Amino acid sequence: MSLHHIFQEDAYGDQPVAENFWHRSFSKQALGEPLCDEQSCEVAVVGGGYTGLSAALKLAQQGVDVAVLDAQHIGWGASGRNGGFCCLGGTIADDADLIDRYGEADARRYFYAERAAIDLVAELLEQNSIDADVVSKGETVLAHKARRVDQLKDTAADVQKRYGISCTFHDKDELAELGMMASGLSSGLTIPIGFALHPYKYARGLAETVKAQGGRFYEQTSVLGITPAADGQYVLKARTGQLRAQKVLLATNGYSSENMPEWMAGKYLPVQSNILMSRVLSDEELKRQGWFSNQMAYDTRTLLHYFRLLPDNRMLFGMRGSVSATPHARKRMRTATRRDLERMFPEWVNVETPDFWSGLACLTHKLVPFAGAVPDTQGLYAAFGYHGNGIAMATYAGQLVAAEMLGAATKMPYPSFMKQAPIEFPFRTMRRHLLALSYTWFELKDRLL
Repeated sequence: MSLHHIFQEDAYGDQPVAENFWHRSFSKQALGEPLCDEQSCEVAVVGGGYTGLSAALKLAQQGVDVAVLDAQHIGWGASGRNGGFCCLGGTIADDADLIDRYGEADARRYFYAERAAIDLVAELLEQNSIDADVVSKGETVLAHKARRVDQLKDTAADVQKRYGISCTFHDKDELAELGMMASGLSSGLTIPIGFALHPYKYARGLAETVKAQGGRFYEQTSVLGITPAADGQYVLKARTGQLRAQKVLLATNGYSSENMPEWMAGKYLPVQSNILMSRVLSDEELKRQGWFSNQMAYDTRTLLHYFRLLPDNRMLFGMRGSVSATPHARKRMRTATRRDLERMFPEWVNVETPDFWSGLACLTHKLVPFAGAVPDTQGLYAAFGYHGNGIAMATYAGQLVAAEMLGAATKMPYPSFMKQAPIEFPFRTMRRHLLALSYTWFELKDRLL
């Protein structure tokens, strides 16, 4: 049996992550051996990213015998590849859509959850003494064209309405004083919620905490099938063994497959995000460009750029826009990312960018996350679909599902729509290719509007 992925197999191999700075900058130890023979546990978690690790931690703390399985190593997927933005998000549906579809009370419950998710990550870092290189006081949105100033004002109004928090508007001169100068920027808006971190250190820190609580890990273990057994348990089959579990959490997000289990087919859409990292920049180079802030930032493009200066003065620059993971496509995307970096930061045109990697985020058709029980099953759960903002919301979703698995009441805001099973994308077998049409329109829109 093999897994049916909707991206080319290169996306699930080593090449997209071969030049990953996060992995290179943090020495990892194996947390577990591959699954061998027949093993058993109370709860099996498939996927060793933020969702699975957060759920496993909550379960282990309650004395549950929990085992986490990952096809590669813990934190290998998007949790060890993202830009490190712990911020508001998890959905890209606008407020009006959420309210129209689910009602104002449930929409507001989600807004509370967004804030609570950031607080949860901060608590986990502090309580478990995880050193994840935390920087940035909130996030700053930058207008890439003068006509986008009204968009910033609308964002400020939305944040005030959603969270009761006032944002700070910056004109071009103020951006210069703050050390946030880049070509074409006309103004900015700081949303004082969230922070930046080293995403891989956070993931590995969570994993070490899970292990300290008695959780088990099976790395280099690709789960090829999940079958209900006659005794009400599930049998998770891998090439080298199988694991029997009373309950199972699917936490594979953008790295899911169409047939593991078949319920997942058509309900998720992986989207590729790409990151370029510079070498360490000198104080003179930072001063010459006018960017010396550690604030995490992104621009107002639909296919946005996101970027931040790391504590050691490397510049991280990320963007989306590719729907292919072949070596040729990866080379083309690296060239495009480098081109946009140079356009925004022209003083760094000769600065080397030795690291480039990509990973898969995940969309759902209704553009909201799912975290709950799989319908018409007993003991099977899933959580996925964080729309490119998974550090906070994936961590939060993992704990929501863990509470459901424990049968425990939770005081955490839990919108009912997060428990509604995602619907399939139209033309599901073509959904990745149709995304290319959307990207073409977004690129045109960003140029013209």
